[in-house]
Amino acid sequence: MGSVTLQPVREPVRAPERVGQGKQMHRGSRVLLVEDEPLTAEVFARALTRDGHRVDVARDGLQALRRLHDHPPSIVVLDMSLPAVSGAEIVRRLRAEGHTKLPIVVVSGSSRAETDLSAAELWPGTWLCKPVKPRELVRIVRQFLGESD
Repeated sequence: MGSVTLQPVREPVRAPERVGQGKQMHRGSRVLLVEDEPLTAEVFARALTRDGHRVDVARDGLQALRRLHDHPPSIVVLDMSLPAVSGAEIVRRLRAEGHTKLPIVVVSGSSRAETDLSAAELWPGTWLCKPVKPRELVRIVRQFLGESD
């Protein structure tokens, strides 16, 4: 898999909540993981949780839209091929509702060329083609949240 260069949105630097721990915790970051394949959802959720994120999993597009409004996330990890409402439609609705700074990391088996979703609609965000290693997903999420390793 090739290297991806991102321009993450930087938040103000704050003191770590836990000092002396090997890994700095991600303060308050909530990830909405939208994935209909149970094993993939479990593997990604486990990796993100281990990295200190609070992860909310949605299994279809309608569930994702409800969770987006009930518990606004810091970042969305989104599959494109979903039951009920497609990933592309979720991106469009979010942007139309004014969520223009919410990072969206698409993790999909299809390429962006196969959808009619533009790079401008996705930004801030990126597109990762499956298969994606959990540690690569964690690295990308950290970059978009302005967190270092």
